[in-house]
Amino acid sequence: MTKFYLTRHGQTELNWAGRLQGRMDSPLTELGRTQAYRVGEKLNALVSAHSVQLCVSPLGRAQETARILQQHLNVAEINTDDRLAEIGIGDWEGMTMEDIEFTHPGALDGSDRYDWAYRAPGGEPRAAFLSRLKAWLTHVEMSPTPIIAVSHGWSGMGLRSLYTQRPFDQVTAKGDSHEAVFEFSDGRIREF
Repeated sequence: MTKFYLTRHGQTELNWAGRLQGRMDSPLTELGRTQAYRVGEKLNALVSAHSVQLCVSPLGRAQETARILQQHLNVAEINTDDRLAEIGIGDWEGMTMEDIEFTHPGALDGSDRYDWAYRAPGGEPRAAFLSRLKAWLTHVEMSPTPIIAVSHGWSGMGLRSLYTQRPFDQVTAKGDSHEAVFEFSDGRIREF
């Protein structure tokens, strides 16, 4: 299998405000742009001698992050891949968890940190979400060159979970960080 790297977009205005994004978009904050710059430096140190592909979620926050990363990498173009998009959380996009509790009383009862999103009215079902991520991993296995992927919090957890065959709660580590870089190789994941 080809080695590949995964990172998350920089902090956005909605992240800063504590609001859920899903497929909704929000520009990077100044901190988010700084985080992307730091990730670019990390990735440059990891792959500077190699030709790599940059595969990115279609959402604006990931695209903006990728343009910043591109300044540090030997990459001519950004390849957009819909399979790397964040999980869709339908009617809950733009809300806080408190908003959800208020507008949908009881909807989160019995849920945990890793399954609440699948309950969102109009959201993406778990099977569909994991299926598209698995399809992307299959695509990566056939790539002749290393790939750097720019994705999202939930999508990143999904990719790490599928790759290691471990549940979400065992793959988070610093994975929620906007500056984490993960190297996927030989069935193992290293975090930088």
